[in-house]
Amino acid sequence: MKKSTKYLRSLVLFAWVFAFAVGLGMCLSSEAAAQVRPAYTKNVDESGRTPWETRSQILPNGGGCFGTSDCFNYSETSMVATFDLRPVPAGKRWIVQSASGGLVNGNGRTNNIELGNSRDSILFDGMKWTFGGPFFPGTSFSSAIFSTTLYATFGPGETPTVRVAATPNLSGYSVIVFSGYLIDAN
Repeated sequence: MKKSTKYLRSLVLFAWVFAFAVGLGMCLSSEAAAQVRPAYTKNVDESGRTPWETRSQILPNGGGCFGTSDCFNYSETSMVATFDLRPVPAGKRWIVQSASGGLVNGNGRTNNIELGNSRDSILFDGMKWTFGGPFFPGTSFSSAIFSTTLYATFGPGETPTVRVAATPNLSGYSVIVFSGYLIDAN
């Protein structure tokens, strides 16, 4: 009698496990089951394709572009410095993700940094991004430092333009770094 009871219990347990497995299999839709296979697609917005960074060093009211930097076609007034970055390589699109830097003698002033692709008007019609703070006190020379995320794109051959403004006036060595990555433009 013990053998048949044990056998019956094993059979009932096996039936329950089998029914559970079949029920679970029926609950999975064909769409969910299809996800087991890898999908071979190209994600053109995938981060980290080809890192791309610009580093601009400027010296307003005393020299314009400074050192070995990505700063070209510099012009200024007493309150605004405008310059171009290097052009985006042919066949690529630049996805800009962050900006950071420091403005020497910028602490205590009203600062503004803009990124775009037009020098046409005082309103900077081609503006894609603007940053007015927060700026934080740096460690020396009453500097104002910043770091922020952003999203802007520039196509093949486009030349990004940067405007830095300060009130009451712009002065002191400044560094601005824009970081992101390049993807194929197609």
